[in-house]
Amino acid sequence: MDVLNQSEFRQEGKSLDAVLNDGYNFNLGDYLNKGFKLFGNDAGSYIGFALVSFIISFVVGLIPFLGTVAGLIISPALNGGWYIFAQKHNTNQQRSFSNFFDGFKGPHWLQLVVGSLISSILIGLAACVVVVPAVMYVGVDFLTNIMAMRNTTDPDEMMALFTAVFTGKILLIVLFAVLISLLVGALYIFMPLFILFRGMSFWDAMEASRKVVMKNYIQVVIFMIVLAVIALIGAMICGLGLLVAVPVFFLSVYSAFEDIMGTGAETV
Repeated sequence: MDVLNQSEFRQEGKSLDAVLNDGYNFNLGDYLNKGFKLFGNDAGSYIGFALVSFIISFVVGLIPFLGTVAGLIISPALNGGWYIFAQKHNTNQQRSFSNFFDGFKGPHWLQLVVGSLISSILIGLAACVVVVPAVMYVGVDFLTNIMAMRNTTDPDEMMALFTAVFTGKILLIVLFAVLISLLVGALYIFMPLFILFRGMSFWDAMEASRKVVMKNYIQVVIFMIVLAVIALIGAMICGLGLLVAVPVFFLSVYSAFEDIMGTGAETV
């Protein structure tokens, strides 16, 4: 495996206070480029773990009820594995495929699980603020139109009503829900990395991520949207594109955190 140019990545960690006080430049293009570069430098390992994680998630998901609970416990650790392996790769440390599963080691596993759960709840609540009123409005509007058309026997009018509701308004609600999820989710994008590389508790990591993201919130949201589009394109390519899109997602996020905060020991 080729050695990456270490001058492209910060080795020493920056203090949270320094980043918040001094600010930082969010170089979206550079992070995507570094994500693809890390992936291309060890594509076999990243594709292999993507396959393994997909299989694990699929098998766990087949277990009725318990599969959902198990997924909540397993997924955060698997996701953390991307960042742990990426750091070893980026800093040219000795690494093996087993490092992808280091997210299950130590106390950070519990912090990752709780942090993922709490952030997911916050994202869900934010989406509900938009979705619930919108669904109620669409429901009332639909019932009003149904009552107005109760004496109508024209099937075309009824079909037009159903089409307007379910392919127009419902789709718009879903898109708004996704947008709200991205807007809130962006705040906690660095939460796992603060837990893994700074040893923070889940709440401190969530707060640290939120404060850092808010310094360049719009750029981070655009970053999330671009990564979501890449994932969508990957899914459209018979799903096989996800073997590239998913690793690039995590590697790009890692590259952003590494550039902003550093992943080495925090300097004083």
